[in-house]
Amino acid sequence: MAHHYNLRSTKKIFNPGDKVIVLIPDSKNKLLARWQGPCTIESRRNQHSFVVKMPDASVRHVHQNKMREFVASSGSVNVIFEGEEEFGDVESTPLIEDSFCQEIKSITSSDLSATQRNELETMLKEFEPLFSRPVQPVAIGEHVIELLPNVTRQKPHSYSVPMSYRREVDRQVKELLDLGLIEPSNADVTYPIVCVAKKDASIRMCIDYRALNAVTKVPNYPMKDTQELIFTAGMAQCLSCLDLLKGYYQIKMHDENRVLTAFSTHNGVYQWKVMPFGLSGASGTFQKIMNNVLRSHSSYAQAYIDDIIVYSKTWDEHLIHLRNVLQELENAGFSVKLRKCTFAAKELQFLGHKIGGGKYAPDEEKIAAIKRLERPKTKKDVRSVLGLMGFYRSYIPNYAEFATPLTELTKGKKSGDVKWGKREEESFCGLKKALCEATALNAPDFGKPFEIHADASDYAVGCCLTQKDEKGNYRPIAFVSKKFNKTQRNWATIEKEAYAISFGFKKFDKWLHGTTVEIVTDHNPLKYLIEKTPKSPKLTRWALALQRWSYKITHRPGILNQDADALSRLQTK
Repeated sequence: MAHHYNLRSTKKIFNPGDKVIVLIPDSKNKLLARWQGPCTIESRRNQHSFVVKMPDASVRHVHQNKMREFVASSGSVNVIFEGEEEFGDVESTPLIEDSFCQEIKSITSSDLSATQRNELETMLKEFEPLFSRPVQPVAIGEHVIELLPNVTRQKPHSYSVPMSYRREVDRQVKELLDLGLIEPSNADVTYPIVCVAKKDASIRMCIDYRALNAVTKVPNYPMKDTQELIFTAGMAQCLSCLDLLKGYYQIKMHDENRVLTAFSTHNGVYQWKVMPFGLSGASGTFQKIMNNVLRSHSSYAQAYIDDIIVYSKTWDEHLIHLRNVLQELENAGFSVKLRKCTFAAKELQFLGHKIGGGKYAPDEEKIAAIKRLERPKTKKDVRSVLGLMGFYRSYIPNYAEFATPLTELTKGKKSGDVKWGKREEESFCGLKKALCEATALNAPDFGKPFEIHADASDYAVGCCLTQKDEKGNYRPIAFVSKKFNKTQRNWATIEKEAYAISFGFKKFDKWLHGTTVEIVTDHNPLKYLIEKTPKSPKLTRWALALQRWSYKITHRPGILNQDADALSRLQTK
């Protein structure tokens, strides 16, 4: 059989080191195959086959009939455009021009009195070097790249930079050289640049590190819980937000790893002396360093990557807290961008939310963008819409049930246009309306008891974490919901209602642990489950799982029905 197969083959000449693509089975069905590569020729095995190194560093014995020469399509993707964010965000190399102030001028804040304004400006002038120095690596911490074991880095093909952009690329490279952020390199493996064309005809330079990231071991450093940050800072009456100047550029690159970051342009090869944008694990490195810097101030200051928030109950406290944080940043050698800082505000925008005064609400700019959304036409469009709306799901009672018709459209592997009907239109418009009309939620007050209002419909569960104010009015803190799968839809009503409560406890556990919680439900039989032994295995498991919390169940008809009318009556003003 091999003899006849070889008779039909065409002799191909490949030398060790040549790049090829290889036809290999795509599944257990040998009739399904696809071309993979680029692969590297290791040696000739015999007259008709070669030993080939695959992209994942494995080695295969491949017949020449299943090999072709790899031809790199240079310049096929050398420019991308702003406005295509639905296809994914791109981390580009930021410009440095106009990025620092030479002197501290007026600080605008309508929340400050003339005396407070004067006190703030006097203090900030003490830290003028912090706001005026150019970007430079700090004295603490560095980014280390650890490659996966037994993996050889593959050299990606380069992209050709359009002639019209080359002068600007040269200018940006020179600027980075002058600032001491990059240096010439002799690296064998380099990564290409891609120009991000902006609407004003300017460009941003992006480095394609996908090939490097694919063989990099990413440290599993935990990021901050954004919901917890919003709750904690949202209780404050006085808030400041500090923006670090090109934050990643202030972190030193480990000396031995600089060569791994090398990138090529039409005029040469360079490598980074500081941590560039686009590396996997870079955000974890930055978060770790900021946690160390602010560790002694964690009761009133937190950082989410390069966004630092300082929060206090009073003006006098805030002035002290802000001074302490600025001094810590000064000691470490950081640079802060004054123009993007907010000082001593009652409310401010942070991590996509407007927080302060014990409340938090969606970012007004994001809501305006949602209001302008047009009906999605493809499955990719639907996913993009759900991603944007899902970010603010905590503001919408029964979000999962509202969104069910849209999430159903994303099922299956087939792409292309989606079938849009009345049900989908009602879901889309209903979610837009709910978000545009969303009112501010309340940060939790740990000196007051919590209540969980829970309910289940045929398709989803919904819960609201709430507290009462001094007048007895309900102040909702957060909404959570979840769509039932096919099995869960067949559960008995009492099982669905029990699951709703269990789901709420799991979602709100970090705030409820160690407190007594009142569970409010419109399903009366649940009230007696804690008094009698359940006959259902599911309900027995549910009753035992709730033992870790201190709670009582209250029956209140209609507290949370399918159209969430009761939740809409929960006061937020």
